[in-house]
Order: sequence, then C-alpha cells, then structure tokens
Amino acid sequence: MIHRAAFGLAAIVALLLSACSAPKGDPAPASAVPSVQQEMPTAVVQSAAGKKAVVHAGVSSAPEASGQLIGSLAADRAGCIVVRTRGGEETTLVFPEGTVFKGESLALPDGSSLSAGANVILDGARVPADEKLSVCPNYFRLFTVVTATVNR
Repeated sequence: MIHRAAFGLAAIVALLLSACSAPKGDPAPASAVPSVQQEMPTAVVQSAAGKKAVVHAGVSSAPEASGQLIGSLAADRAGCIVVRTRGGEETTLVFPEGTVFKGESLALPDGSSLSAGANVILDGARVPADEKLSVCPNYFRLFTVVTATVNR
C-alpha cells in the first residue's frame, strides 16, 4: 500500500515538473479583431399582423460599405421586412431609429411611408451579420437604410 502511494506521488511530481519545463511556443499572434467591440444596437418593432422591422436603437460602431439597393419590399417567411432584388436575393433591412408601423406600412422618421410590394430605391450601407437578429432568416445579409424612395 505504501508502495502504491509513493508511486502515485512520484507520478504527480513528474507531471508537475514536465509542465514547468515544457518548451514555450511562439507567442500567440495579435488578433486582427479590434479591441473595441463593434456593435450595431438594434430593436425589432412589430405590426399588429406580425410583420417585423429591424430599427437602429442607438449609435452603430459596425463597419459599413455604402451602397444602394433597388427592389421591392416584402416580408420574409419570419415576417421580417426585406428588399427583394430582381435576381431574387433578399436582404434584411435596418431602418432609422424612430421608424414605426402605422397599420401594416412603415413610417420612417423623415415622414416617408413604405408598404409591402412597393418598388424602392434604398440608399444606405451594407453592414456585417448580426446573430442578435437571428429572428430574421437573413440576419447575415443586412442593409441599413438612410433614405428610401418609392419608385413608381
């Protein structure tokens, strides 16, 4: 019994010593991710019929790539407001802070109104995917709307 205890103690000491003398590898490379957390504060507003619109809820620090989207407004299978391009690509829209539903139409803070099926020209920016918006199936394809023009 004493022999087993001595052997167990020797094994523990050997493990501890080998951990201390293990060769050190190169230091971990500096992360390419900025030290400041990038975020896009958002909220989801909902119409009485269950349509959902993503809206800004504060100042965004997420990187943006300015652009324009042309297509028609629609609701995806989860009810989130998207723009559908002629090629069939759907992009979830992030509307300006203060956007609300009035009935089933969206009322933007600048006084413009958007309804499903409207052909629109949207100026704004593509922004990175946001898993917090996974309620919308296209949370990986987001476009933040600065101005929206109905193309009649």
